[in-house]
Amino acid sequence: MPQPLTWDSNLAWDTPGLTWDGFVAPNTNTHTTMDNRISATLAPADKATILTKLGEISDLLPFLLNLTADEKSSLPKMSAIRDGMDEAFSQEMAAHPEMVPNFVDMTEVAKDRALRTALRDLHQQMCALCEGLEDTLTAAGVDTYLAYLSFYNNVKQAAKRNVPGANTVLDNLKRFFPRGGGGSTPPTPPNP
Repeated sequence: MPQPLTWDSNLAWDTPGLTWDGFVAPNTNTHTTMDNRISATLAPADKATILTKLGEISDLLPFLLNLTADEKSSLPKMSAIRDGMDEAFSQEMAAHPEMVPNFVDMTEVAKDRALRTALRDLHQQMCALCEGLEDTLTAAGVDTYLAYLSFYNNVKQAAKRNVPGANTVLDNLKRFFPRGGGGSTPPTPPNP
């Protein structure tokens, strides 16, 4: 809910969007500092619901294939560049059935074309969702890594100062930074 403006709102008179007797929209920005790019949670119940719905989607697509890398590279592609080709060939084959080879099943060609069109629409939506998942997963990983790196650097400093227990913690963690035999300094996180 928007907050009413007050004299101590810390806003300048020329703040964009500011109006007299107006309201300040709540800050819904989930992106914070450079070492905290995302601040969000996914409730276990929501995760379970999403996984269930993804399972339901998979059940609706029982015909999906898993091609090997060799198959993918060796098979001819019907890329977006060839969409005009798809329409032109479909029209010409329908107009000239006498020229269609006997081994080409036009019923199957029509089924494949319809499936390709339907899947292309699904693919576009799912790719956008996957990109968002990948980017958010990356941001959460960066946030976590920078926090771990800061802790690791502090542990190293504590070990140099002979803080009790610091060497044990350092010995347990330095395996994750194998550069230079495990004891070298990892990069320092950027200052916010």
